[in-house]
Amino acid sequence: MCGIYACLGDTSATDKVLAGLKRIEYRGYDSWGIAALNSKIKIEKHIGKIGLVKKLKLNSGEIAIGHTRWATHGGVTVKNAHPHLASNGKFTLVQNGVLENYQELKNKLEKDGYQFQTETDTEVIVALLEKSIGEEQINLKNFSEVIKKMTGRNTILVLTKNGEVWAYRQGSPLIVGQSKNDSFFFSSDLASISHDSQSYHVLDNQEIIHFADQKINSYDSKNLTKKKISFQKMNQEALEIDKGNYPHFMLKEIHEQKESLQKVLAKSEKIFPQLAKKIESSRNIYIVGAGSASYAAASIAFELRKHQQNIYHLPAYDYADFDNLFGPKDLAIILSQSGETADTIETVEQMKNKGVFIVSVVNMPSSTLMNIANLAYPLNVGAEVGVASTKALTGHILFGMALAHYLEKKDFSFKREVLQFSQQLNKWLTNQKIMTKIKKTANFLSKKNDLYILGRGQLLPCALEFALKIKEVSYLHAEGFSAGELKHGVIALIEKDTPVICLFNKENRAEMISSAHEVKARGAKVIGIAEKNEEVFDIFIKLPQAKKFTNLSSIIVAQLLTYEIALLKKLDPDKPRNLAKSVTVK
Repeated sequence: MCGIYACLGDTSATDKVLAGLKRIEYRGYDSWGIAALNSKIKIEKHIGKIGLVKKLKLNSGEIAIGHTRWATHGGVTVKNAHPHLASNGKFTLVQNGVLENYQELKNKLEKDGYQFQTETDTEVIVALLEKSIGEEQINLKNFSEVIKKMTGRNTILVLTKNGEVWAYRQGSPLIVGQSKNDSFFFSSDLASISHDSQSYHVLDNQEIIHFADQKINSYDSKNLTKKKISFQKMNQEALEIDKGNYPHFMLKEIHEQKESLQKVLAKSEKIFPQLAKKIESSRNIYIVGAGSASYAAASIAFELRKHQQNIYHLPAYDYADFDNLFGPKDLAIILSQSGETADTIETVEQMKNKGVFIVSVVNMPSSTLMNIANLAYPLNVGAEVGVASTKALTGHILFGMALAHYLEKKDFSFKREVLQFSQQLNKWLTNQKIMTKIKKTANFLSKKNDLYILGRGQLLPCALEFALKIKEVSYLHAEGFSAGELKHGVIALIEKDTPVICLFNKENRAEMISSAHEVKARGAKVIGIAEKNEEVFDIFIKLPQAKKFTNLSSIIVAQLLTYEIALLKKLDPDKPRNLAKSVTVK
């Protein structure tokens, strides 16, 4: 969940790395640092967000590496921040991932006399490498010896005093890019490196990259044989990272949904026919995701179960409960924004071992989950920078709705309905009366400690996602429930002026009216999110008149509300505390 960025062979390498770290700061923003080579390695490190530092004290060099941290081992301190320098000054190192056997290795190194300066698992890798090279320089043999001792998902980048760079990828992503003037760049994601590179190569798992004398070489870490590097041309437009005129990425990405939803179906006519055949011939279909993607998976499972009964929603972190059920006649639809979510990748690895056919629906091109799929469907909503998923989430849900339509109708007429909804959404987002109501509701909610969201049927996953958004961005305690749970315990939480949001559509209206009255009778303040007002509502937020898309509209209300609450509480909606965009650790 950390971010790595490096620039090799550019006179403004340090500035390039600083700018690159700002682009990948969503991967972790507890602390950060940069190492530059100017006859010797010099390092500058800070706690907190990168944007708070206007100018580096560090002089620029032609080679620099940087890191933005999401803490796993050790507190958020300057000492624990990366890069970590070897005690002999020969090299510095950054890591993305978790060294799972670090305690065992650390104990042995301490017995051998190594004195640790930090609380991190990363320093164990530094110590191992320092011990392995002794008086020598880093070479392929001693570098690979250290790698073999490491367990877990770890990606490392090493800058040596003599101007060489060594990189290794296992699990956590790493990409090398090449510019038109033959400078090289490393990054943890494709979108960030697109600003500096015209072409790129995604490292395979267990691949080693060595940079020296302005040349890049690749090796297989298992047998140390040389590999051919194939650079691909960068699609700059799909990876653009820019806030435009919006104050935050989150708000920009909320508003982009009026266009991004149409883009989701760009590849549907090519891929849906083959996917439908696989679904119809499969024994079980698992829909897999983590976090917001798990709620999208629940939504897709709901849509697909209208046509087939063997559909199962599987949160990625619970795959072990299903492991003995997986088999070669099964199919799994995997959802991820980044394509690098560790829990989801581990689930896919287990499924592939059992012969499950993997379909990945991922937003980030050339990511791990795209590359390991039997069939890859690009979500195509454009770069999503805000940590809380917005357009990727609704894109995933729309994918499931479109697929369900195709399974039933065997045509692509759903595209016309999406276009009509996008047009309505555009008008709705610019309706000042509705936006003012959302802001007033946010002001009311920002003063509360607890909030409950009720939904049924298609809108139950939306209620769960609604609560997640409120929690992760505005730090207000919120819980989503099936309205049917009220009588079985949840109603005990309701007291005078407790805010309860009720999500309505045509199918659940009768039951939701009853549930709204039940909580109102106990003193709740009922906030109705629906296409039309109801007598039971104390506050009413009107949705676009697009009945089939009430689920998406309700989620967009959740996104806008949580954004406004965050602003009222003076929080950064793009970078919620303790979170990172790409969860590459288990």
